Amino acid sequence: MRRISRRELLYAGMGVAGTLVLPGFAFGKVDPYAALSGLAKKERWDSLGLGDRIVRAGREFLGVPYVGWTLESDPERCQVFLDQLDCVTFIETSWAVARCSPNVTAERVRGAVQQTRYRDEKVDGYWSRLHYTTDTFVTHQASGKLVIVSEGFDGGVAWNPDTSYMSTNPAKYAASKYVKDFAKGAKAMEDRLADVRFNRIPVDQWEKAFKQMKAGDLLGFCTTKKGLDFSHVAFYSGGGQFMHASSSAGKVVEQDLLSWGRSVRSCNGMVVVRAKDFPLV
Repeated sequence: MRRISRRELLYAGMGVAGTLVLPGFAFGKVDPYAALSGLAKKERWDSLGLGDRIVRAGREFLGVPYVGWTLESDPERCQVFLDQLDCVTFIETSWAVARCSPNVTAERVRGAVQQTRYRDEKVDGYWSRLHYTTDTFVTHQASGKLVIVSEGFDGGVAWNPDTSYMSTNPAKYAASKYVKDFAKGAKAMEDRLADVRFNRIPVDQWEKAFKQMKAGDLLGFCTTKKGLDFSHVAFYSGGGQFMHASSSAGKVVEQDLLSWGRSVRSCNGMVVVRAKDFPLV
C-alpha cells in the first residue's frame, strides 16, 4: 500500500469552512491550524527569519486548489480559507501563518490577515479592503509593514501603474450588486493612487535582480492590460524559483520564475517587496 504523505493527510477531505477531515482509515478529525502549529514547533520555525518562515508556510499550501472570489460577502467580513486560495489570499495566508508561528490558531491567523488585507487594520465595509496591489504596497510601506526593495535595483524603469479597472468595469465585480455607488467608490479609491510611481524591473533584468532578492520577498507582476496595475502576485522562494496560486495550473505551485515571466506576454516586469515583522493584534 502506498504511504500517504503528510500534505495529503493535511488536505484530504478539507471542507469549505476550513475544517480538515482525514480519510476514515486515518485518525478522524484534525484541526489544520493545530497541524500547522505542531509542524512549526517541531521544525523550529521560530528560529528562522520572517522570509524563510513565509516560504516554509507557503510550501505547506502546495497543491491546494486555486479558487477565486472567495472574499466577497455582504456585509464585508475578514474570511480566511486554508483549502482554497487565489494569488492574493495565498500571499496573505502564508504571511499570516509565518507571523503567527509557532502558535498558529484560527483566531491569530485571521487577526494577522486582517492587519494586511484592510486599511488601518479595520474591517469597515467593502472599501476598507485594499483592492489594488498598488494600494497594498504603498499603504503598507507607509505603515512600516513592508519595504519596496526593488526601488533600489539596477535596470529598473520608472512606471506609473494604471488603476482604473474597477471603476470602468463594475459589472465584473459581484460587489457592484450590493455596494451602493460602486463605480463612484472605486473611482475615489483609484484617484488616490494616481500619482504612485514604481521602479519596474523588466523581465530581461530579472536574473540580475535575483542576486538582490531574498526568499520570502513578495512579487507583484506588472501588466500591460488596460486599467490594471498588477495582474498577479507571488512569493520568491529562492534559487530563481517562486511560489504562487496559479489559475492555469488550478492550484498552488512552485516553479521557475524567469521561464514563467518570459511565457506571459502581458507581464512587462515586477516590483519586489520585502515583508517586515510587526506585532500581532
